[in-house]
Amino acid sequence: MELTSAPPAVALLLVSRTAGECSDEARKKAMMGGMLCIAISDVGTAYSNSLATLVLARLGLGLGRGYAEAGERGMLTDLANKTPQLRGRALALQQACVALGITIGAPVGGIVVEEYGVRSAFLCVSAAALVSLTIYSILPETVLKEDRIDTTTTSSTKETSEGNNGANWIELLQSSATWRSLVLAQSGSSFGFACKIAVIPIIANKVLRGAAGAGILLSAAGLAGLVGAPLGGFLTDKAGSRMAASFGGLLSGGALCLVPLGLSLQGMESTTTTAIEGSGSSSLVERLVSLSSSPEVAAFCILVILWSIGASAQGPALTALGQENAPLGSEATALGLPRAVGDGTYIVAPLILGYFSDKVGESIPGISCTIAGSAICLGSFALLFLDKSTSEVTK
Repeated sequence: MELTSAPPAVALLLVSRTAGECSDEARKKAMMGGMLCIAISDVGTAYSNSLATLVLARLGLGLGRGYAEAGERGMLTDLANKTPQLRGRALALQQACVALGITIGAPVGGIVVEEYGVRSAFLCVSAAALVSLTIYSILPETVLKEDRIDTTTTSSTKETSEGNNGANWIELLQSSATWRSLVLAQSGSSFGFACKIAVIPIIANKVLRGAAGAGILLSAAGLAGLVGAPLGGFLTDKAGSRMAASFGGLLSGGALCLVPLGLSLQGMESTTTTAIEGSGSSSLVERLVSLSSSPEVAAFCILVILWSIGASAQGPALTALGQENAPLGSEATALGLPRAVGDGTYIVAPLILGYFSDKVGESIPGISCTIAGSAICLGSFALLFLDKSTSEVTK
């Protein structure tokens, strides 16, 4: 699993800066080049016949995603800047569409794999990437030459008067409390998503007595994102991106922190277990209904869904906060900073969570969820309380 999931994250981390700079020169060039690389890499994954070619293909996937997503972030910023009063809701709509695509794609992918084998799933992704590439080709370029000239002049003046070096990541972190709190929040959020991939399925498989129940819970969590994203967008436009991001983070982080408490609840567990064991021919729905009467199961499922709502609410708010504080002409490069920190965190977070699961998981079930939730809450508190008197990088 690590050999297929780690290489894309590593590539994303390594190219985040250069991809952002490419996107600031031309959004469509980065988007189309990255999407073409994704299509080629997934074909390579489908036909890989050795570990070396598989890792190479997955690195190519990360490279393509790095450029495509940098272009998308830049174009979204350009469009949101035209109607800043609707920024949060626009970003929420985009994230909701992504969540809907995952919700639809996961079961469709499962059917394709069962019918045609594992390799076919990657070919489907390549086909979808080519469709996206075609759509990208008809979008208007949002970075215009005259804007680049004005931006260069403005940035040069700003460097002279304020000592600011555009979207230099070190300068952003040194001069802006907002960017420091933003990267902490993004890092915490990545802990949450790592927990979703590495820890929650294992706990769900045990608590819900099988992979089918765990899959239904994860699908329900994905659908809950369709509620959280609009909520986060609405709060961003009404209360501000900082407050909305803090609210979403504290909701998602707090939910994960409470998982050990939820798993410790007792009630109808013995009755439920007996009923399940005595009904080998019962349907999946009947088994899940029976399990839902257990306080332990109900609490765990509710907390996972609350995490998903909070995480999907925090996403557009964090993006909006970055957009609002990104230097003119270097938006994609600046927005690559929290993304790079998040990718770096995502590489090491499963190892950290796995360590705590191995060392303390037996005595305190779900302790890794608490670790991840604490990281999310730490980033959210940073958004609220980190010293705001430091000079901000503004437009």
